[in-house]
Amino acid sequence: MIKGWWWTGRHVLGIAEHAVSWREQALATLLAGGGLWLVALLSEHFMRGLAAPSFWLVASMGASAVLVFAVPHGALSQPWAVIAGQGISAIAGLCVVHALGASVVAGTLAVALAIAAMHSLRCIHPPGGATALSVVMLADSGHMPDWSYVVNPVLLNATLLVLMAVLLNAPFSWRRYPVAWAFRKAGVFKGASLAPESPFTPRQLREAFAELGSMIDISDDELQVLYQALRRQQAHDELSEQDLQVGGYYSNGDVGEHWSVRRIIDASESDARRPQLIVKTVAGPGRGDIQVVLRKAFLSWGKYQVVPDGGAWRRLDGED
Repeated sequence: MIKGWWWTGRHVLGIAEHAVSWREQALATLLAGGGLWLVALLSEHFMRGLAAPSFWLVASMGASAVLVFAVPHGALSQPWAVIAGQGISAIAGLCVVHALGASVVAGTLAVALAIAAMHSLRCIHPPGGATALSVVMLADSGHMPDWSYVVNPVLLNATLLVLMAVLLNAPFSWRRYPVAWAFRKAGVFKGASLAPESPFTPRQLREAFAELGSMIDISDDELQVLYQALRRQQAHDELSEQDLQVGGYYSNGDVGEHWSVRRIIDASESDARRPQLIVKTVAGPGRGDIQVVLRKAFLSWGKYQVVPDGGAWRRLDGED
């Protein structure tokens, strides 16, 4: 029962099911700290005498650093998203504050306008919302920024941060930035597909994303690499004849409405050339149906064995 509650709560709250390696955690921490420090030093060098020290580094760059160093291959972390997202958000904040002055309403409108602009330019970058809001907050505190604020410090900070992300991530082949460079050796550029075995084309990926109708923080290139990794893992974990047992439960591993679980209730060996199974669908579409299927067909359908666990289903190998 407790496991069932934990499983439900974890998915509702969005707690990640996979753990990032200690090596990756350490790298993200050190590179983000070092990269942001270098951005601050370089910004101070370029802006000394042009603005007060409090203007040398925009606070939202801290959030941008988290993205480019902790999630370097995310769609929201790419150079266009960082530079254009930060820049257009600063413009949105200035437009609102010049039109309406500094107020709570102006702050909320600045963020909303920044989101609309980032969507239009395809440069969604969450820290941009903080940049738009900070413009209004600066004006409210008596430090009204002028239009040069867009260039110095916002675009300067963002550009330097992207350069630091490129340089500091470069020695580590698996996290090179931007994402296109990380997969360059795998042939990840405009073309038919990412890898020889990949069934997806760039057009198909774009149409699939459009069908979902919401923003997903993963690039086309990384999605195809992920697919290849899943295919390798799937081949390693495939069911075998030895895994099929009368009374056992098996899932097709699909996502959403197509997910199902079937139980083997009997096996027929009357025809050695075409061994059959009698199975019952116990969860998902066709629940309660009983059918006779070939062992080969069942192995092709099933992905792994499961067991009932407090109203949910748990993979027999311990995964949820």
